This record gives sequence, C-alpha cells and structure tokens, in this order.
Amino acid sequence: MKRLFFLALILMVFIVFPQRQACSQDIAVLDSGHALHASFLEFAYSRIQVINRSFMHTPDKMQVENTEALYTARYQKIDPSTVVIEVKKVNSVHSPFIGVLQYVESIYEGNGQCSLSVVQGPFTAVHHRKVTEIFRFFHNRWQ
Repeated sequence: MKRLFFLALILMVFIVFPQRQACSQDIAVLDSGHALHASFLEFAYSRIQVINRSFMHTPDKMQVENTEALYTARYQKIDPSTVVIEVKKVNSVHSPFIGVLQYVESIYEGNGQCSLSVVQGPFTAVHHRKVTEIFRFFHNRWQ
C-alpha cells in the first residue's frame, strides 16, 4: 500500500510540475577568439602553477620510501598540456560568464637502489585523476 501511494505521489509530481526545457538556450559557449576566453586561459595557467607549487610532494620535494632493498620516489604534478578550458555566457545579472577548467593531476614514481639515485629518475606516471573546476567572472575578474 505504501509503495502504491509513493508511486502515485511521484507520478503526480511529474504531471503537476512539467519538466523544464533543457538549459542549452540559457548557456552559450564563447569561441576561442573572444577576449574573455584569452583572459580565462591566462587565469587557468596561473592557477595550475599555484596548484603545482602547493602539492605536498613536488619534483623539488619528493617523497622517498624504503621498502626492503628498493627505494621509491614519488611526486604529484599537473601537466599544463592537459588543460582544457571553456568559457560560457550564462543568464546571471551578477556573474554573466563562467569558466570551466579541466586538467589531469598525475602521480609520478621512480625506483632505485639508493635514496640519492632514485630522485634522479626516470619517473613514470602511475596514477591520473581528472579534475574539473568552475569559476565565475565577477567584478571584471575570474574568481
């Protein structure tokens, strides 16, 4: 009985509150020649530099672990070539544009016989994580 009541309630919601049309007419993607696109690209690359410096383990401050007869050095980094951006015009009075930043964070590892040689490399990427961040253009700057 409870299931029937719940099902009737859900059905009523769909009948009484018709579905809103897709938001594609509310959002327009700006082309790469637009000034805000160039501004957001500059903002995105400076953000990547800040993030790369903020990682706990960087190429300058590697994590080195000793497991039995093998040393492993590890660090995290975002390759700027993985950056993809998109600037969109949205229907908002206060923040008429948003910027979507996507990039890949990677963890690199190298193995060696001693702690001094392992930090020299070579390193290979062992884990990747795709990240998406959304920023708004507010008071003539990206936030």
